[in-house]
Formats: sequence, structure tokens, C-alpha cells
Amino acid sequence: MSKRSLIRRYEHNYFSGWVVATKRRGKKWTRYFSDKPDGVDAALRRARQWRAQLLAALPPVTKVKRTYVLNTTGVIGVARVRETTRSGRIFSRYVAQWPRRDGSRGKATFSIVRYGERNARRLAIQARGSGLAELGIIDDRELPANKQMQRTRPAQAMAPRR
Repeated sequence: MSKRSLIRRYEHNYFSGWVVATKRRGKKWTRYFSDKPDGVDAALRRARQWRAQLLAALPPVTKVKRTYVLNTTGVIGVARVRETTRSGRIFSRYVAQWPRRDGSRGKATFSIVRYGERNARRLAIQARGSGLAELGIIDDRELPANKQMQRTRPAQAMAPRR
């Protein structure tokens, strides 16, 4: 992380100034420096001084390697989720998500206890397929961002098979 990325401009409501923020080993350090007393340049100087003191006192950055397994089902938009309630009870379910025309996300969940492993997965895949069919999407694999083409076909052809 470069020193420059720790300081950024912050303007919100009636506050204008600079903010210095960093995170190390799960703890956050943040301080705001207002333009009001001495102006923009003085606030930036104060922010740089505090950043230098902070970096001298903090431990060095360590890169934590994490494995993000967002999709264990092999189907885009369908995930098997295992959650723990506040009481400590563990329950598993399949969650299907899809985009809607208004920009929001459609979501359907299916309990593994209620439907069984295979049926819950099948129902989640069908729910996503139905949601995509409303948009007329043929293929739910993500297209590269630089391609502006939209592949569609009639919604009837995309209806889930029974």
C-alpha cells in the first residue's frame, strides 16, 4: 500500500478536508483534518504529518491469503449457504440470485432440511432460470466488460425444463 493511498479528500455536508485511514490486523485508524482553521494546504500538511507518525508506530503490512469460495455449486448465481443462528443452530440452504429490470436483485432460498439436498439445488437453479427468462437472457455467463452486445431470445424458450 502506497503512502499516497492513505490520504484522500473528503467533503460531506458541512465538512471539507482530508481523511487519513488505514487498517492493520483488523484494527482501523482514521483521522479527519478540516480545511477550516488554516486552509486546504495546511490541512493536507497536518494529514501528512499524522500519516508519517502513524506509519512509524504501526506494524508492517502483512498480506493475508484468503480463499474465497463464492460458488460451490458450479452454477452462476446459485450458492449453497451454511449459516449459524444467534442460538448456535446451524442450517444450510441454497440461494439463487438474478438481476431484475429495475436494477435490483431477485433472490430465492430453498432449505435443505425442507426440500433435501438435490431438490433444494434443483429448485434454486430453476428459480434463477425463471428470473433470467423474464429478462430474456440466453446465457448467464458473464460477458467481457468491453463487449456491448446483448444476447437474447424469447422468454418462453428460456423457461425451466420439467
